[in-house]
Amino acid sequence: MALRDFSLPGIHFFISGNPFTGSFKGLNYKVVPVKADVEKDIDSHLTVSVWYGMLCSDLSEIQAEAEFPLDVDGLAQAEAWLAQQYAAMPV
Repeated sequence: MALRDFSLPGIHFFISGNPFTGSFKGLNYKVVPVKADVEKDIDSHLTVSVWYGMLCSDLSEIQAEAEFPLDVDGLAQAEAWLAQQYAAMPV
């Protein structure tokens, strides 16, 4: 499976503060950029969540969640993590 199957937009989409949702063969995912907050000691990052089924993320049980840096490398790591989550999906 090619990582392009997850169709994530480029890093500028996320740096602009846009969330993204998608699905690939039963694996649903949501990528949300989180801006830095010095007072709360939070670095900018991407939060990526996955779930199964036909319902939206708000009505589903999140199966896994991970955080990645909000940069090009972090986006590549997020795509690789999504591929791992797809490979580990129950049949």
